[in-house]
Amino acid sequence: MMVYRLVARNTIEEKVMALQARKAELFAGVMDGGEFASAGLTASDIRELLG
Repeated sequence: MMVYRLVARNTIEEKVMALQARKAELFAGVMDGGEFASAGLTASDIRELLG
């Protein structure tokens, strides 16, 4: 099964998708091989991950 998600530019949906991608990236950086310290996370990044 293939699922396509169409998101219009400059919408709330686009911002939500970007936030989801960023959270996934941060989570992967934390969980993959202890790269947490080398990921260069800021306080803002951590707030985004937990928010």
